[in-house]
Amino acid sequence: MPHQKFESGNIKPRYAKGKISVWGTNSVYPRPPWIAAWWSAAFPGFGHMFLGKYLHGFILIIWEIVVNNFSNLNVAIALSFHGNFEEAKAIVNQDWVLLYLAVYIYSIWDSYRCAVEIKKSHVLAEIEDAPVTPSDVSFFDVVILDKKKPLLGLFWSFVTPGLGQLYGGSTVVGAFMLAWWVFICYKAVAIRTWLYSFLGDFDRAVVMVDWQWFLFIPSIFAFAIYQAYVSVTESNILYDIEQIRFLRVRDENLTQPIKMEEDATKVIATFDHSMFVEMVIHDIEKMGVPAQNIVALPVENLDSQQHIMDTIHRADGGSVLDGAMMSATIFSVLGTIYGFVWQWGPIIWGLLGLVGGFLLGLLVEVVINKKKLNVVAKRKSEVIIEVTCHASLQDQLIKVLKMRKAMGYVIMPERSISST
Repeated sequence: MPHQKFESGNIKPRYAKGKISVWGTNSVYPRPPWIAAWWSAAFPGFGHMFLGKYLHGFILIIWEIVVNNFSNLNVAIALSFHGNFEEAKAIVNQDWVLLYLAVYIYSIWDSYRCAVEIKKSHVLAEIEDAPVTPSDVSFFDVVILDKKKPLLGLFWSFVTPGLGQLYGGSTVVGAFMLAWWVFICYKAVAIRTWLYSFLGDFDRAVVMVDWQWFLFIPSIFAFAIYQAYVSVTESNILYDIEQIRFLRVRDENLTQPIKMEEDATKVIATFDHSMFVEMVIHDIEKMGVPAQNIVALPVENLDSQQHIMDTIHRADGGSVLDGAMMSATIFSVLGTIYGFVWQWGPIIWGLLGLVGGFLLGLLVEVVINKKKLNVVAKRKSEVIIEVTCHASLQDQLIKVLKMRKAMGYVIMPERSISST
């Protein structure tokens, strides 16, 4: 979170923290370079999308699907894992494979490089304490930077990749992933394969599935789930950063001292970062309380304990799902490959690989961290509001605090209030 002061709202910052528009929400958030490189290795373009470089990601994803299909690379990989090396050599198109290698290596290298540069840009944006516009209204859409639930984004992408991105406000990304998911499922005959797999007709499911197209599905499915979760989390962080800056700038602009009256009362309340914070300030001012008598500032939480899942209340990006989702992708791909020859088919084994790989990766993360992890991030106070007003307004004030979802409040004893 920023600790520097941005001198003037009229000065355009050199380094931006984030941007919202009709096309979606994006932010300059520091992401681990090795994770970006790994996602690029799993599927060229995914590493760049993980970083928020969506245009690069779209180009590389289209390239991967086109060149991979012309080279028959997916089928060759599957045959190689089955031990049919001669058949794999015969089916692969060497001209296209040689074309594939250079861009594949570039995708891994460039995503790592971009992650490093984005982290530098993030540091400089924090130093400038650059402002973020919290809403954008156009003819096509009304886009508002608000708090969303990361687990809900994950759930919708699990149902259908792309829906989680649409929920998170990434319109173009969600539309792109949804369109490719539908197209690839159609080419792979995935829906009928899914149907026959769960009906127990495994032989028919294996015969009808298109190996080349079907092997795109595990990586796309796993990444869509992970990226929806991460993008919602980072959007929540961007919201917190924007509101923290607003509260600090507001406090600096209130140069007049607190106006003390006889029969004054002081009430302190705590809130989550949300629109209710700004709404309750406005409501209290409408009650006749002077603006300088409403002190609203962000709380610096000192708890650095890691947790597994971010929530709408604690979106600090400190979860440990990175390794778990990478492991889930690997084992999902392996389950799908061997599912072509195993009894239950590629769908069942792909899902078992996804779940099993996730649990294995999560276990490794827990062991590596070597400290107690909370499963879900706990709710904590994020904003404190102190209101000094006439005692006659106390009941009305408490009613407003409850209506605007205050986490709690306390009425300060009279000995702590002195009138002049």
